[in-house]
Amino acid sequence: MNMLETLIAFIKTLPSWLGAVAEILFVAIIFMTAITLISGVWLGFCIARKRMGHIAEIQFFPPKIIFKEKDQA
Repeated sequence: MNMLETLIAFIKTLPSWLGAVAEILFVAIIFMTAITLISGVWLGFCIARKRMGHIAEIQFFPPKIIFKEKDQA
């Protein structure tokens, strides 16, 4: 059995009210993690889109974005 199946089997052995609360919390944690990941990626794209014209170089390993220097005139 994998870890998720073990966790669900453990939740089923709890008293009915505690099992229901544990299932709700388990689903809520997964849902909030997914929402946080999606919103973080969306926010990153929004920020990058605004500054897209100023990017000079993108490195993936290590992750780094180098922007063009503003001309001091």
